[in-house]
Amino acid sequence: MPKVKIPRKSTLVDMTAMCDVSFLLLTFFILTAKFKPQAVVAVDVPFARTTKAVDNAIVITVNKDGKAFISLKEKQVRFAMLDKLGEITGDHYPAVKNMTPQQKEFFSLTETWGTPIEDIQRVTSMTGAQFKEYQEKQMPGIPCDSANNQLGDWVTAARYATGGDIQIGIKGDKNSNVEYVKNIIKRLTDKDIHRFILITSLASGNPDEAAAAQSEADKPK
Repeated sequence: MPKVKIPRKSTLVDMTAMCDVSFLLLTFFILTAKFKPQAVVAVDVPFARTTKAVDNAIVITVNKDGKAFISLKEKQVRFAMLDKLGEITGDHYPAVKNMTPQQKEFFSLTETWGTPIEDIQRVTSMTGAQFKEYQEKQMPGIPCDSANNQLGDWVTAARYATGGDIQIGIKGDKNSNVEYVKNIIKRLTDKDIHRFILITSLASGNPDEAAAAQSEADKPK
């Protein structure tokens, strides 16, 4: 009885379609990827071993010279914070009350801010190139002393703008005087703000990995 011969099939697989899909995916990821933006205020933060993520926060950055800056990621929150500042402080800051819609839009597009409120109209009228140079070389920081606690007013406005649903982070340069950070904490407590987060880098030394240490001041009785 003759044997049945099974026809041999080619083992070659056409990879053309797979290559097309791979290159399409690669092109998509390249075009949609975003580079990590350069920090406007460069600080060398200390290390810690905790790994608590910092989300939905207004971050107060203190550089080695003691200047304070605020950062918010969400444009809508920045816009609402500006409106609330004018609302809760009344006529105390006429520069905020007299801002044009274009100036408010400029402010809402700026993630990091470090300008005295009385100068806000001039700065928000700058061109993009002028503002970039101002950020890099001339930004003086936000006043935060007992007689002129603008930093506390900004943080209070951010809390009102979010209904209190926002964390407050403090990121200080490890080479700066600790008194600078203590002064920031004092200005927050002056506004009845007693919960905040100290932002650090992980002890592994990787600056891209954020960590935070939860801290709480003594609550008023």
